[in-house]
Amino acid sequence: MSKPESITRKKLLLAEGKDDYHFFCHACDFYRNDENVQVMDFKGNDKLSSYLSNLINMDGFEEVDTIVIARDAETDAEAATRSIRHSMGQTNMPVPEKPFEYAQNSKMKTAFIIFPGPEKPKGTLEDLCLLTVKDDPLMKCVDDYLKCAKAKGEQLSHIHKNKLHCFLAGKNDYAGQPIGLAFKAKVWSPDHHVLKPFKKIIMEM
Repeated sequence: MSKPESITRKKLLLAEGKDDYHFFCHACDFYRNDENVQVMDFKGNDKLSSYLSNLINMDGFEEVDTIVIARDAETDAEAATRSIRHSMGQTNMPVPEKPFEYAQNSKMKTAFIIFPGPEKPKGTLEDLCLLTVKDDPLMKCVDDYLKCAKAKGEQLSHIHKNKLHCFLAGKNDYAGQPIGLAFKAKVWSPDHHVLKPFKKIIMEM
C-alpha cells in the first residue's frame, strides 16, 4: 500500500508523481508565497485509493482543512474524473462533481485538478507545459525533428515527453532540466492563461 509522509500542514496538495510534485511545489511558491500548503506525492494513479485510506488515519489529519488532488487525464479525462471521485468516495471527505471546483463539508473542502486543464479530453502535465510555449518559434524545429525521427523508424510512444524534452534541449540554459526546474525558471510562464484554472484552485486553498 502507498503510505503518505507525515502530515505537517493543514492544506494538502496531493500530486500524481515526482514531476507533478516538483511542479506544484513551485506553483505554490508562485501563487501563494507562503508555507501553508504541503505538497505530497501519492506515487501513481493506481495508488491513490490506498494512499487516501492511509492518509485519513494518520496523526494530524484531523487538523487538515483543505485537500487538492492532481493527476493527468492521460487518454480519457472523464475516466480520470471517475477514478478520482471513486477514490475520494471511499473516505468521509467531500467529493466534487467535476474538476476545478471545490466541495465542502463542516470539516474540510476538497478539489481535484486534471492536466492539461478544463475541457481537455486527454493529456498530461507535459501537454500543459507545451501549451505555454506553443507560439515559441523553436516549436517548429521541434516538430520537424520529431517528424524526421519518425521517418527514420523511431517509435515515439510518449510523444508529449519527447516534444517537451526536445524543446528544452533547444534552450541553451535548460537542456536536460526536469519539468519542475524549468517551471521554477519560468520556461513555462506561471502567468500564462492556460495555467489560470490551476492558479485559482491553489490560491483558494
